[in-house]
Amino acid sequence: MNAVTTPPEAGGGCGAVTAVRGSLVWFAEDPFLTSGEGALEYVEDGLLVCRDGRITAAGEYSDLVEKLPVGATVVHHRDKLILPGFVDPHVHYVQTRIIGAYGDQLLDWLQNSVYPEEARFASRAYAERFAKLFCQQILRNGTTTALVNCATYPVSVDALFEETHRRGMRVAAGKVLMDRNARSDLLDPSPRQGYEESEALIRKWHGVGRSLYAVTPRFAVACTNEMLRLAGELWHEHPGTLMQTHLAENRDEVEEVRRLFPERENYVDVYEHYGLLGRGAVFAHSVHLEKREWKRLSATGSGVAHCPTSNLFLGSGLFSMRDARHRKRPVHTGLGTDVGGGTSLSLLQTMGEAYKVGQLGHVPMDGTKLFYLATLGGAETMGLEGVIGSLAPGHEADFVVLDPSATQLLAARTAESETVDDLLFALATLGDDRAVAATYVGGRVAHERSPCPDPKPRRSSRRRWNRSRNRELRWLKFEEGAGWSKDLEVPGAWSPHGPGIEAYKSLLYCLHQDTAANPFLWWDVYDKETGAWRGDREITDVLGNRVPNHGQPAVSHANDFLYCVHHRDVSDTRLWWSRYNIEGAEPGWSADQVVKEPGGREVRASGASLTVYDGLLYCVLRREDGTLRWLSHDTGTKAWSAESDVPGGFTSSRTPVVERFKDHLYCVHDRGDDQLHWMTYSSVSRSWSGSRRIEDPDGNPVRTSYAPAIARYNDHLYCVFHQEDSGGWGRLWWTRYDEGKGWSRPERVGAAISSEGFDVSAYHGPLFCVHRG
Repeated sequence: MNAVTTPPEAGGGCGAVTAVRGSLVWFAEDPFLTSGEGALEYVEDGLLVCRDGRITAAGEYSDLVEKLPVGATVVHHRDKLILPGFVDPHVHYVQTRIIGAYGDQLLDWLQNSVYPEEARFASRAYAERFAKLFCQQILRNGTTTALVNCATYPVSVDALFEETHRRGMRVAAGKVLMDRNARSDLLDPSPRQGYEESEALIRKWHGVGRSLYAVTPRFAVACTNEMLRLAGELWHEHPGTLMQTHLAENRDEVEEVRRLFPERENYVDVYEHYGLLGRGAVFAHSVHLEKREWKRLSATGSGVAHCPTSNLFLGSGLFSMRDARHRKRPVHTGLGTDVGGGTSLSLLQTMGEAYKVGQLGHVPMDGTKLFYLATLGGAETMGLEGVIGSLAPGHEADFVVLDPSATQLLAARTAESETVDDLLFALATLGDDRAVAATYVGGRVAHERSPCPDPKPRRSSRRRWNRSRNRELRWLKFEEGAGWSKDLEVPGAWSPHGPGIEAYKSLLYCLHQDTAANPFLWWDVYDKETGAWRGDREITDVLGNRVPNHGQPAVSHANDFLYCVHHRDVSDTRLWWSRYNIEGAEPGWSADQVVKEPGGREVRASGASLTVYDGLLYCVLRREDGTLRWLSHDTGTKAWSAESDVPGGFTSSRTPVVERFKDHLYCVHDRGDDQLHWMTYSSVSRSWSGSRRIEDPDGNPVRTSYAPAIARYNDHLYCVFHQEDSGGWGRLWWTRYDEGKGWSRPERVGAAISSEGFDVSAYHGPLFCVHRG
């Protein structure tokens, strides 16, 4: 009905370019109506570029940084998420001081706590004081847009808009209209005077900078028929304004509306009769509604503000997310803090309470849905989609920077988060204003958190968070003289863990777990003749059984076979093995079976690596206690030897890697830190050398974030490992060992950005590397 309009210029911005680097997260779709992954936009190493208060670009840092104008400075937010600023579609700034005031049920609480406080906003000085505090606090909590109820006094509106305009904020607000059932000094003297004062405020403030006016009849209990009629008339006379009111918050309120408006079918019908439904209309609470009322809200494009902390604090009831987001008749829904009935101005804390209310209604919401409600959902509720609530270019440059390590508890909880959704959920359930590292309004810093006094656990490396656990597999190759090729996708191949690759016969094989939701082994094959991958497919054994998998498989050829050693389940530490023969008496994949010592003891490990050496298949593994052990396999008898200790008395924090080079078996490992070490085994002496640190020609240690990968290539032993650049983004590096010169100076593996999990293998000339993007 009333599509919300905005001024041509967003206001509040500046001519200079703002460029902010971090992990970008926003929503392109509604996760209640599509999949969470389909709705989520995520750029791990992202750059957000703003000019004149609007977002001009959002994408990969590597793609955009070179396009920045001369003199532009990039602000780096390492280990942090950048999201659209939070949108609060229902809050009362005039109730800031009485947040947490004890009350009974809604109607008594209004009379005893709210109305006496709102009467104080007849004073300009008092209104200015709390307008300033309110703006400080919502920015501190990452909220950049709010739909605000003021008091009945025009001066309370002036005070708020003066403060929000000064700060360049996108805020909608209005003078409350009410002419019954409250103390006399708070009521409008007449509906006509309330209409005229509101109209004067519209002329004064609507469209000034980023200010929007909202026609604000308090609720049907406090408004006569004439007041509601004039409110509807005023709204229609001023397209682009919003309309806000309360709806079905409390059962006693619903009964009182039924008594006051006996001619109307229901509560929603009261508002619809007076022209108060439509796009840009926001109804707070909406707890006690019938299905036909939800249908009318959906059909008219109206929005609702779910206010969980207020509903719980006042005992009003449980909001039905199932009815609000019904797939056949969804209603635009956002999350409102509703201070002072609400107990926090933090939409992070509000998300946590919304999750609990959803659980009680058998509609649990993940992190993606909760953050959607607080960003794009809130913008859609107010009719401001396309303006705010997104990081897509063209939107106003309001955004928030969240720190998953803001507190000790958050840091511990998120230290092993593998997905963006899990990270968002942790922030929603454990976060508060301390998690807000910075808030930007119109592309400028509006709030920046002081350093948190809580000590945080040391992290040896930057955590990487993915849209899901599944990451695309990518590949590149190295040739002497030509260097590394361009980093390309392995078409259609995704995995939550690293791949294992090996040249076998005339092809390069890549084995990996398919997805987190489909934990089985898949494989793809690269053909040098066509220069292309043949296509990802599932591995099945000779009996047609699928092969369960968890983690990165270890792959090596040995004599006429391609071997795979792997885990089958996250809770099962046993090692399993199978082998593939492209020809001969046993073609295809053998049955998967447990690795066992001669006495039948099952071999257990947290990770393993394979290589062929002196006619046998060698497996070096890491036990759960960090110690390294080894055993060998006879490809003729199919028997495994007994396990033996790798000497040295050290423990390792990552899976070791092994490769045959010259006349020895080489093992690269760490020793419980991030420094790489190496040792060798001789089948002649049947002994291991001591463990030595890998050092570059200057004696500097070589450090890694994840388990490395090694392969022999052109008379050298190559080691690929992971480090972070100055911005904290994962890069692959390589060094190589020459028997006469030692280890070379590390160099970058092209432009590849990699998360955990990669492998290397020489294949018909080049050295290939397959990694997770």
